[in-house]
Amino acid sequence: MNPRRRLGIFTLVLMLVGAGAACSDDAPETKAAEADAGPVTIQIGTADDDPDSPGGIAIMKLVELVRTGSEGNLLLYPVWQASGPESVEWDQKIARMVKEKQLGMGMVPARAWDTEGVSTFRALNAPFLVTSDALADKIVTSSDLSTELMSDLEKAGVTGLTLLPESPRHTFGFKHALVRVEDYNLQTIRTPHSVLTEATLRALGGKPVDVTDSTFVQGVQDGSMAGVEAGFLLARGFPASSTAAGNVVFNEKVNTLVINPEVYAGLSEANRTALQNSVKALQVWVLANRTTETANAVAFCNLGGKIVTASTADLAALTKAVQPVYAELAKDAKTQAQIERIRTLKQSVKVPAQDLADPCP
Repeated sequence: MNPRRRLGIFTLVLMLVGAGAACSDDAPETKAAEADAGPVTIQIGTADDDPDSPGGIAIMKLVELVRTGSEGNLLLYPVWQASGPESVEWDQKIARMVKEKQLGMGMVPARAWDTEGVSTFRALNAPFLVTSDALADKIVTSSDLSTELMSDLEKAGVTGLTLLPESPRHTFGFKHALVRVEDYNLQTIRTPHSVLTEATLRALGGKPVDVTDSTFVQGVQDGSMAGVEAGFLLARGFPASSTAAGNVVFNEKVNTLVINPEVYAGLSEANRTALQNSVKALQVWVLANRTTETANAVAFCNLGGKIVTASTADLAALTKAVQPVYAELAKDAKTQAQIERIRTLKQSVKVPAQDLADPCP
């Protein structure tokens, strides 16, 4: 099973818009209705397959906040699995659909934007830098830093609304634990398409691939797929039991909430204000209500997963192996400055126990 979907349980659900028209390539675009012509509706797309996923929960909360805040004058309609049920580059497809106004809004992980000409999220996704929910929260609630991180989104043809942390990311091994640098040597590891994430795995000696769900499942079953990069909560959907290193955190998955610029400009002042206020309230709600790393790790263990701990020497070796990635990032002065700022923030953040994954069994 795909770490972003639960295969065989949920199928593609396309929410109906307006007078019952299903979302498709020729579905109606966001309605630019006059005040007396009824509520304005916007489709918000995601690669997640249902409202029970972490991103789906956030989207459903936003639907509620926008409806209430606009007094029903602005309505959001989720489009689940908008990139298709069997897809590669699923996150990038959502980004492009928003750019092309096939979707009015979208939820796209920050890591995905580096394939779309956006360079300002690279510091956020640098290997082994943002390793806790506490640090991620500090970053996204720093107004100047979060604004700087989203500043390149206009180049990709979208407008950034907010950043929503989801959970830390690990590698899960199906054949053996991916704890030491040697464990990655020539091992095929599934990861969502991202220039930086793929460069990190290659620096460790691995072979990153972006494949469809069925190819992933087949690879795990025949032994050609050694692991996957994901979060503990998503591991419930793996097609086989796996082992993760709880203290090896590649980065934190942070979702971007974006909107098509024309759709945004076409909103009335009242609806635009309602959307802005709802987005701010959503970030506060997500930071207060998302499940903790500890809880997600316990759930993973209860489903038969195993968590091991990398030694100090292992962690040092992993960090050393990715230094070529940092050397490449340092070529951009802005990215390097952001990395240094995040490192400074990291020193000031006390990581609570709930941000840690204990070994099991």
